[in-house]
Amino acid sequence: MRAFRPRFVVLAIAMALLYASPIGALAQSRDSADKAAAEAKVALADLRAANDQLDAALAEFHTLEAEMEALTWKITQLTDRIKDYEGEVRDLKSRAEELVATAYMSGGTDLVQIALEVDSIQDLLAGQVLLDRAADNDMVSVTRLDAVRREMNRLKDELDVDQLRVFELRAAADANVVALDQLQRAAAQAYNNAKDKASAELAKYIAEKKRREIAEAARRKGAAAGLPSGLTSGFQCPVPGGSFINDWGFARSGGRTHKGTDVFAARGTKVYAPSAGRVSLRSNSLGGIVVWLTGAAGVSYYIAHLDGYPSGLSTGNQVSKGQVIGYVGNTGNARGTSPHVHFQMHPGGGAPVNPFPTLRHYC
Repeated sequence: MRAFRPRFVVLAIAMALLYASPIGALAQSRDSADKAAAEAKVALADLRAANDQLDAALAEFHTLEAEMEALTWKITQLTDRIKDYEGEVRDLKSRAEELVATAYMSGGTDLVQIALEVDSIQDLLAGQVLLDRAADNDMVSVTRLDAVRREMNRLKDELDVDQLRVFELRAAADANVVALDQLQRAAAQAYNNAKDKASAELAKYIAEKKRREIAEAARRKGAAAGLPSGLTSGFQCPVPGGSFINDWGFARSGGRTHKGTDVFAARGTKVYAPSAGRVSLRSNSLGGIVVWLTGAAGVSYYIAHLDGYPSGLSTGNQVSKGQVIGYVGNTGNARGTSPHVHFQMHPGGGAPVNPFPTLRHYC
């Protein structure tokens, strides 16, 4: 049986928490990560204790196994000796019977009379007359019968005791190991659960911190400047081969200004998720068929004027970077224009910033 041995690289959580003092939601996520890390450490201590208990139980089990092996060998020896004695008893009985028969044939009425009066051949063999006659007939070995029979009975009693001891040892050892194995498995599961929770809370903290860093960088540079490439590493071009210009801030109806980048491509061109995240499928009069992608890296994306979605995609789905999440179209208020998508970037889930620098860098 092998005990669970975790890799005690448990919680690289503390080092990830050594950042500048957080505030608000960031402080809450750090507190949650700290708490989860502490719970994981407690679970790890419990697991180590359970492992130690199981190790001790296994050591005891092996000790008992050694005793059981010794007893089993002894039982085998006893069984062989008992068989030998039983064979000798049979031989001695046979020879005693022959002795009585010979005595009868030779007119030994005293021995025959004794044979008729005793209850068993063993009693006959214990009689002094038989022993004297045995000596006369060179059968001195008959004197061993009573001693052999007593020793055989003693060995049988000892065998019964040893067999019972083996049964008790095996039952106790098995029960102990099974119980502690269950305890260890429960501790291992608790540790894994706590470790997973700690990892999830750490990921949430890191994501929140990243979101705030991106939002702060956008605020410092200004929305029109977009995001620096260092904060968008791993970005996937949503429409490879599409055409676009820096149309951020262009005038729109109702006194609005353009808050994204229009990327033109043939109708039905695949639109890819710029990052991993969770999608929300929507529609409205301005954007037409729309997909919101809440990115795992701290930036959310709004993509409008789609012609449709791929089969099987639903609101709430987690998507991977580069997964198809729509097709270029001209729905909404883009009807009548060349097929394109309106692409927006929202650092930290906040106000949009100019996506042109990012699109130019990666597309």
